[in-house]
Amino acid sequence: MESIVVQAPSGAYNINFGPEIWQQVEELAKGYDQALVVSDKNVAPLYGDRLPFPIYTLEPGEETKNIQTIAEMVDEWAERGLGRYSLVIALGGGVVGDLVGLTASVYRRGIAYVQIPTTLVAQVDSGVGGKTGVNTPRGKNLVGTFYQPWGVYIDPSVLSTLPEREITNGLGEILKYGVIQDPALFQVVQEHISDFYDVDLRIVGPAIRRCLEIKGDIVGADELDEQGVRRILNHGHTFGHAIEKATGFKRHNHGEAVLMGMLLEARLSHLLGMLPSAVLQEIEGALFRVRLDYSFEHLDKDEVFSALHEDKKNRASKISFILPREIGRVEEVLLSAGEVEKYWNEVIRP
Repeated sequence: MESIVVQAPSGAYNINFGPEIWQQVEELAKGYDQALVVSDKNVAPLYGDRLPFPIYTLEPGEETKNIQTIAEMVDEWAERGLGRYSLVIALGGGVVGDLVGLTASVYRRGIAYVQIPTTLVAQVDSGVGGKTGVNTPRGKNLVGTFYQPWGVYIDPSVLSTLPEREITNGLGEILKYGVIQDPALFQVVQEHISDFYDVDLRIVGPAIRRCLEIKGDIVGADELDEQGVRRILNHGHTFGHAIEKATGFKRHNHGEAVLMGMLLEARLSHLLGMLPSAVLQEIEGALFRVRLDYSFEHLDKDEVFSALHEDKKNRASKISFILPREIGRVEEVLLSAGEVEKYWNEVIRP
């Protein structure tokens, strides 16, 4: 059994890898008065029977990430008699993980939960780090908490049941980690795109582990996003979140929007004189190997800029972008809406 320790200031926890994780979670639950699995209607039929606990299922999709769902889960947990010494198990992708984490952080002022991420994007990113959140009509993840899981349990073999689009979704986050900190990871991904779509665990497994090593180090250094270290994880997300919101959280998965955001932000960095042409071409080449339509014609510019104005990362009335200077190094840049608009037509070019 492989594991990585996340040394968060609020408390350390393990990320465990391998097919044995199901038994590990079952054993962990023996230390609590009861356990409940929260999943969605896509994942529960596939993997719910691997754990001998009752299951509460949610509707899949980003539309479920709202305050009403949190209120419904609080009522459900209370109805089931969950107390301060109960355990909740988040079995699913990033939506399930965010909802369970946020609810666990406020239910009875905080109860234990663990993550079993079943999508590539959740295994490499959202399942670790303790950021929870739900969307509101005003923006992405505007309501949330920092609340670390008691543990994260990853079985990469479950990725074999994912549709192609979910692999694309995860590749957005993996390429992000390459751009922000690891040129070798970036190179592996662009050279082995087909192996990711084939879920070749000899390639996918080490890539997942490397992403989590990077994220674990960043979370340990800046758990609450106060020192500026953790902001580099937002590369691709400023434009990405705006694209998600501008299209009603229905047209693009999170990772797809991040991929589109990475393209726009790399082009913006080049136009600002920060990123050399050769590096821009390398980033574009890798992004275009992913199976995604990078068309921006459907975007309403006013909707995108409205979302950019309301991004929770903004400071001093300026929009925060994490822009690449080279593969493996990024920098935060604060820009006014007017400065971004100046380059809009050039960054969305075909």
